[in-house]
Amino acid sequence: MSSIKDVAREAQVSIATVSRVYNNPKVVRGKTKERVYSAAEKLGYTPNFLAQTLRKSIVGTIIAIVPDVSNAFFMDMVRGIQDYAESRGYNVLMGHFNLNNFDIRKYVKLIKSKAADGIVMATGHNRHFKPVKEARNVPMVTIEEEFMGNPYIYVDNFEAIKKIVEYLAFKGRKKMGFLGFKTEEERFEAFKSALKMYGLEYDKNMVKKGEEVGKAVYNSAMEYVESLVEKHKIPEAIVCTSDVLAAGAIKWLIKSGLNVPKDVAVTGFDNIEVAELVYPGITTVEQPHESMGHEAARLLINKIEGHEIAKKIVFQTRIIIRESA
Repeated sequence: MSSIKDVAREAQVSIATVSRVYNNPKVVRGKTKERVYSAAEKLGYTPNFLAQTLRKSIVGTIIAIVPDVSNAFFMDMVRGIQDYAESRGYNVLMGHFNLNNFDIRKYVKLIKSKAADGIVMATGHNRHFKPVKEARNVPMVTIEEEFMGNPYIYVDNFEAIKKIVEYLAFKGRKKMGFLGFKTEEERFEAFKSALKMYGLEYDKNMVKKGEEVGKAVYNSAMEYVESLVEKHKIPEAIVCTSDVLAAGAIKWLIKSGLNVPKDVAVTGFDNIEVAELVYPGITTVEQPHESMGHEAARLLINKIEGHEIAKKIVFQTRIIIRESA
């Protein structure tokens, strides 16, 4: 099927001129119109008026929503969303939602009032929210978990945790602890499954799952290490489900007189900037947060513009080895 570019080339005019011939012919000279119509007939080109109508209804703005604006992982994601959106001529508005009282209706209202075209929402993993009836038929793409049947981007968290446990087991670490968040059932189950796979013992006294927003994250790491020391249950390795948790664990282990990684190896998850800045640097599971944001924006904009898109896209993780393990 011939395109507007083909017609412009055949008629020896610009693409903009071909567009004006079909959208505002009064401003184009007669001979030029004849050349364009002749080229279009020769090539079998028919303008897609449905697509033109769709483009005219597009505002050129998308909304990026995250659960925690203080979390560098989500901010890196937003950067990926913004970089791609701007490359397609779209602006990005940013907002956040309350984990304990999920409500995106105010953002949905912006879409329905034509202040924006669609939403990219980073849910965080293992968070499954109830459908919001007002959000039906709103262009939306989510990151990490599916929501209301919309396309989504995710990583295989189960496989990622198995990789890090395998790495620690290979390094000779047998007694492993787990420090994560309450919502992280998938990563926690992967941890237990991997221990079993390598014939290692699971000890509930070396496990903590706490809150994941703001200061609660740092407090969780401190309380975990204090509990280990108090119980005399010092693991040979601690698998943390975020780099911030890992950084906190390293700080309090060192304050308790333990050496990282000699006494206790510590691993993180995400590979955000803090993993490289702290000492010892954190061995971590890298998930490509910026690329995930980039891909989510691409899916959403293609959906807004009426293109066929994938239902889901999975990204691969890899282990980044530093001094902590």
